[in-house]
Amino acid sequence: MKLEPVDRKKLIPLLEQLSGAVEDLLITGLTTASEATVKTLNVSFQESSRMGMLRLGGTLRSVNDEVARYTKNDPDFSRRRLSFFLNRAWALSNALKHSIEGNRVDLFEKLMRTPSPQPVDKIEVVTVGVVKRPAASFVAFEFRLRTVSKCGHLKKGDRLVWSCVFPKAPGSTIPAEGYLHLPQKQKFKAVSLLEPKVFTMETVSTTLDPTGCHRVSLTDTSTVAAGVEFAEWSSLFHWDQMAAFERVQQHDPGPFDLDVELQEEVFVDEWLIHDSYENSDSGIVFPIQTSTFLCETIVPKTGDNNVLLNNLGEYKGKKKPGTLYGLMHYERCKLVLQPLTVFGKKKPKHLMISDEKIDPRALLSTLKF
Repeated sequence: MKLEPVDRKKLIPLLEQLSGAVEDLLITGLTTASEATVKTLNVSFQESSRMGMLRLGGTLRSVNDEVARYTKNDPDFSRRRLSFFLNRAWALSNALKHSIEGNRVDLFEKLMRTPSPQPVDKIEVVTVGVVKRPAASFVAFEFRLRTVSKCGHLKKGDRLVWSCVFPKAPGSTIPAEGYLHLPQKQKFKAVSLLEPKVFTMETVSTTLDPTGCHRVSLTDTSTVAAGVEFAEWSSLFHWDQMAAFERVQQHDPGPFDLDVELQEEVFVDEWLIHDSYENSDSGIVFPIQTSTFLCETIVPKTGDNNVLLNNLGEYKGKKKPGTLYGLMHYERCKLVLQPLTVFGKKKPKHLMISDEKIDPRALLSTLKF
């Protein structure tokens, strides 16, 4: 997003209301926070997302999630996470307001971190992993993809990600995976991307994020179609550890950084899961030893995390179960891995996705928004 076309008359009051709401919440505390304050945070999230301020919108979504966990006495509520995102929301809103009032184009674009999209006529991709993010009012999925041929400005083997978000009806008992069976505007179902096939996406655009991954955006005219079975998975197993080390060395930390923004997509051939233990602040910790480093996987104890817990439990102690793929970031001087897929002798096993069959008719009959 550029500063010139921004509606300053709408944006500056929104940013002022947001910073005021955060200050009110910090002064009064969660237990006495007014309904108006919580409502302001929610409206700010919706408006910032609608206006294309995705970095601020994502921060506010995390704040709203933690507030919802607190009000429901959810054991997954994290004081550290809430404090971090409240501070980040306040700092971002004030910095954006300062950049707009001072006509600081360079500062505004740096804070927004939204590069211009590049159109692509057609891309051919396969799914290497899926991230599931369940929340109180929605469930989100990230499909991690790889190109299997040169497509426009994209090279063969480039990393891509496509995301989809589904609102959840209050009190819904539908498994998160059930929402993948709902049709998209482009007349395909996201669940089909779990198949080990080559998919052709036409009339799309991509934006390059700071980690070197291309984010895919679909429009109403885009199409997604399944093709032939894909078997050359080993050709995609590549992770340059030296390049990752150089990225860490060159990284300039700032007050708006998220741990996961400096993440790596890793493939590990040799790995072993050790005995897990509970961490009162974060959940269940699984130490994973590879041939070159030790990392940790942290799984919340509640919510839609039983699938990952069960799968990690099944692989514990197994030797050479296949190539492990996941997302790794650096947190508190530790390597934290989010395991997504195991590539065994047969098709890939998605560790966060349940194999349980979903009745589409039952799904549609219970969805009421």
